[in-house]
Amino acid sequence: MTIYRHLLLDWLTLRIPLDDRLSRSIHDRVLSCLGRIQCYASDGSLLWEKNALDVDKLRSDTQGLVWQVQSDGRQLMLVIAGSPASLENGGLNVFGSLDIRAAGETLLRVARRALRAILPSLEHWQCRRIDITGNYVLPDPESVKQALRMLMVTDGSRRKASSAKKGGDTVSWNPTSDLSKGKAYHKGPQLAYLAKQGKVKVSDSQLAAADRILRLEHTKAAKWWRRFEEKGGQWYRLTAFELWSEYRNFFGRLVQGVEVTEMNRTVMVTKLMECNAISEGRAEAAFTTLRNIREDGFEVVKGYMSHATFYRHLKYLRAAGVTDSDMTTAKILPFRPIKIVLAQPVGSWAECIKAA
Repeated sequence: MTIYRHLLLDWLTLRIPLDDRLSRSIHDRVLSCLGRIQCYASDGSLLWEKNALDVDKLRSDTQGLVWQVQSDGRQLMLVIAGSPASLENGGLNVFGSLDIRAAGETLLRVARRALRAILPSLEHWQCRRIDITGNYVLPDPESVKQALRMLMVTDGSRRKASSAKKGGDTVSWNPTSDLSKGKAYHKGPQLAYLAKQGKVKVSDSQLAAADRILRLEHTKAAKWWRRFEEKGGQWYRLTAFELWSEYRNFFGRLVQGVEVTEMNRTVMVTKLMECNAISEGRAEAAFTTLRNIREDGFEVVKGYMSHATFYRHLKYLRAAGVTDSDMTTAKILPFRPIKIVLAQPVGSWAECIKAA
């Protein structure tokens, strides 16, 4: 079993000069759309069309294949881009393959159908962006949030983590770089949003599984590919192992060894019931207070709970062996350490459920 088999290429951008390699009909059609960008479904139907934008700033969850005309300062280029995983799986980009040649063939197949034209083979195209992605299942949604909070402070010497919004679901490294960048995010809220918008079809069990997924995404952008070509590299010959190595080298110092803790609700509630001779409902309430204290802080929770209830719950917790320091340091026994291991992503919904 290869260590990289569950990673996927979640985005691929290819381009080719608008020259004699393209037929006159496709050349004329492309030029007629200059200043516009179009997005097509895998069956060739037009999803949307709008004024031109930077295709390489599109999110990797963009549905369908997009194409555009760009200029490199010397000549016009036809650009096609999209998520191979999404195109192969009816709009869902959760799981896929790390086979870059197969990803390129997927894009060309959809582009030929959408543009109704014969396009040159892979060897004639340049690559200008790939997203290498891995999915990591954690015990629960709170563990994913905890991991993201920890990743906010795992800055490397030459890169800084940043979150787009306070308390958001994404941590980014070098987000504006045209060389190499990365991000970590909570897949559940993103997938739920797309489902609500009617852009993807997912089951309740799949949404529940996605809510436990921490997703790591590494982007190789245009500058990296220009340097790669200058050294004689051919993008379509990159192996899955080489792509995995780039992913590992980027995230290794940032993520490898990051440890979150799993709060075992069943164990703790049972212990509260036994040590205090209380009902399960009261034990659950005390357990919730403990989690709130660890999340919001002692004084904040004390401020919004009734005095009597707050101190009753503290009494229950202390009887069960929870100290004041345990409430802030996450070191009480019922918390099991969980490490994020780069070489152990999941590759299917079944594996997500099995990892529960």
